[in-house]
Amino acid sequence: MAQKAVKITIMFKKLDTITNEEFHSHWSNVHPKIFLGVKIVQEKIIKYAQHHVNNEVSEGLKAAGLPVADYDGCAEIYARSVEELMSVFQDEEYLRVVVPDEMRFLKRDEAKMILGWEDVLFDDGEVKSV
Repeated sequence: MAQKAVKITIMFKKLDTITNEEFHSHWSNVHPKIFLGVKIVQEKIIKYAQHHVNNEVSEGLKAAGLPVADYDGCAEIYARSVEELMSVFQDEEYLRVVVPDEMRFLKRDEAKMILGWEDVLFDDGEVKSV
């Protein structure tokens, strides 16, 4: 059986000093150019996706009594192994270029991560595996 890709999901909150619009705009338009411009990211990361929270919908879900997480977004980053993923986060260029940009729009010290793999069981109307 082929080894599954490693997936890290990082949930975070925007800085209090910026609006929701500024947060989502910077994260969508500025940050990807910086993150994806780092050589080791291009070499080791196999997929990068952003999950943008809709605050209005989240508030409605909370009002309905659902346990909505208090985050503004999450990044999903895939690599071939934990070692390759960690090499990105420990890379000198990443630390010098990407981290300072993150500090411009999100609360790094309040971020939460989960790491594992993804099992796709249902996709586009088709059962994949059960």
